[in-house]
Amino acid sequence: QIGDFVEVPFGKKKEIGIVWPGKISELKKIKIKKISKKFNNYKLDKNFIKFVNWFATYNMMPLGLVLKMSISNYLNLINKKDKDFVQTKKKVKKIILNEEQNKAIKFLNYKNDEFDVSVLQGTTGSGKTLVYFERIKKIINKNKQALVLLPEIFLTNEFKLRFEDFFGFEPAIWHSKITPKNKRIIWNGIINNKIKLVVGARSSLLLPFKNLGVIIVDEEHDSSYKQDEGVTYHARDMAISRASFEKIPIHLIT
Repeated sequence: QIGDFVEVPFGKKKEIGIVWPGKISELKKIKIKKISKKFNNYKLDKNFIKFVNWFATYNMMPLGLVLKMSISNYLNLINKKDKDFVQTKKKVKKIILNEEQNKAIKFLNYKNDEFDVSVLQGTTGSGKTLVYFERIKKIINKNKQALVLLPEIFLTNEFKLRFEDFFGFEPAIWHSKITPKNKRIIWNGIINNKIKLVVGARSSLLLPFKNLGVIIVDEEHDSSYKQDEGVTYHARDMAISRASFEKIPIHLIT
């Protein structure tokens, strides 16, 4: 079926591919090979497939190149026996929101299960982070996944500590500098809906979430969200599009 991960004969080798929707062209007189096997634990969501198709067309990029950003070399994890992503539990710090923060969270909570773009604007230190932390908590309590996009990788360690204090566990952190093994473990946890919370740089937008419930774009005005090499795109704009395909809310923090 569409979205299935399969192993197929390719010349004298075997390759892993994904069943993709497309027009069926007239078959020439060629030998059609059979799919060798299907991997039952892996499947791409239909909304995600539509988003990847649209992303490639809109940014005028080859579909294969865009898909490679999402799948990359993680396909070799199918044959690896990595352990699951470990989340250490910590004591949650009690945090009380002020009147303005409560007003903002009430507004953001108004639309839960449909596509909606909202902007949360505030000066540095006004507690915007705590507002969207409350928002995320509500969504992951429904067994959905949340993605927080950050403009720069170096912000993630500072964020990690704040997340741990608020949620009582550390989020999965995704950027280009994490080890291939950690990438495999996190990717596997995301596609199987075992990881609920991802904090990442712009590339995390193309991860194959199974049940995404909200996207947060922190510092949405930052120019780092624009990628100028390889696959060129603007992560903030693409995040809005992905939320549209997933039919979920997106909050832009500025």
